[in-house]
Amino acid sequence: MKATEREQMQERSALLAEHAPRREHQVPYIWLYLYHTFNTWSDRFYEFATFVFIMDIFKNTLLPSSLYGFVFTASGILLSSSVGKWIDRTPRLRAIQVFVPIKRLSVALISLGFIVLFAFYDYEVIPDSAKPMCYTIFGAIVLLGGTLKLASVGASIVVEKDWLVVIAQSDSVILTRANSFMRRIELVNKMITPLAFGLIVSLRSTMFCVVFTGIWSIFSMVCELYLIRKVYDSIPWLSETKEPTLAQYFSIVNHEDGAELGEQLDRRESEPWPRRLYNDWLEYYKHPIFAVSLSYAMVYMSVLSVAGTMVSWLKWRGYSDSSVGIMRSVMALLAILGTFLMPLMSRFLGLMKTAQIAVSLEWVALIPVIITFSLSPSWLTTVLLIGGISLSRTCVWIFDLSQMQILQEQISNGQTGLIHGWHFTLCNLFDLGQFLLTIIWSDPRIFKIPAMVSFCMVFLAACTFTRFYYRSS
Repeated sequence: MKATEREQMQERSALLAEHAPRREHQVPYIWLYLYHTFNTWSDRFYEFATFVFIMDIFKNTLLPSSLYGFVFTASGILLSSSVGKWIDRTPRLRAIQVFVPIKRLSVALISLGFIVLFAFYDYEVIPDSAKPMCYTIFGAIVLLGGTLKLASVGASIVVEKDWLVVIAQSDSVILTRANSFMRRIELVNKMITPLAFGLIVSLRSTMFCVVFTGIWSIFSMVCELYLIRKVYDSIPWLSETKEPTLAQYFSIVNHEDGAELGEQLDRRESEPWPRRLYNDWLEYYKHPIFAVSLSYAMVYMSVLSVAGTMVSWLKWRGYSDSSVGIMRSVMALLAILGTFLMPLMSRFLGLMKTAQIAVSLEWVALIPVIITFSLSPSWLTTVLLIGGISLSRTCVWIFDLSQMQILQEQISNGQTGLIHGWHFTLCNLFDLGQFLLTIIWSDPRIFKIPAMVSFCMVFLAACTFTRFYYRSS
């Protein structure tokens, strides 16, 4: 990065710091952590349960699961940026009080749809005349899933990308600690919710679990709204008006007429939707953190994780359910380890260097995994597979925490929704790419092709971030 660009970034940081003075106030993080616990438990439980419910209803086809997953991801691609823009224009408390009920009521309504399908429709024996109603109910479930995705994106932007930065008063050490702790909560819930689901189904039934999912969602909504209100009431400066964008700051600094600036903003809002979308994209693309966002999004286009399609491939290759379960447990434990390593690394190496090392080691760790695709199954290939993927996931979570904090520190809270909305859009776009890989090369005998493409994407992510790191140093 050129000297003038570095000076501009420093000038922007100084301007933002002027408008975000330090306050002496005891911050009750316990309320935020409790909210995040309820939020991630409910999200991860539903995330695991919904595909099981779909497969229990449509037993002989993967099409309904694929359709649900496609709409869920596509909604994030198409509308995340619009959700982010709405967040920038909306008071903090009102925004989260909109997103939480939409999330939880969507899950409750989806659960009601599953109850009807389980109770009245056996897909294998129902007459053809009844199938349209079955498809209609499932179509409603799919559309509610898209709504759930957008509300989840919105809630994540509001709490993790805006509230947390404001609460920490942009203190890098506090942000590192809070981000790491919240990621540990998420990973622990991701690890234990499948066990809870299995326990409920084994003790009662799948139908009971569907009812439990809907009732729990309503209960969680009440708890989340109460806890997030406690956070808001405990932090006086959360009620303050959001900062203007950096473009507005520089207009003020350059003594431009305030009325003229207002007219310019009004003209932009009155432009046709495609033009506004293009201008918002340009604002995201030209932001200094675009390379960070792009490199992280590239990591999403990877099948090299013990989840989704790779689980199916492992089963095809002869690994038992218990072996796959052990792989997932080891991967989850090492991911949690990453949340402990990241604060230590950033303390000694700095945030940027930590991210650069993590994303570089991620693709190095995947080299032995790629080698296993050329070897016959044996104890050696199992060790290389488990070890390589597990180590890469440790690096993924270190990189995840590092890039998230870089974005938090470099984006003014007046731009939080816009930039993070496009960030989610880009991540979902690459995430959709991994599904396309296994659709194009669906034969498990050539799974090494999607695996190699995934490896190349991680390598490109490392190159992209490394270039950004050296240009900005």
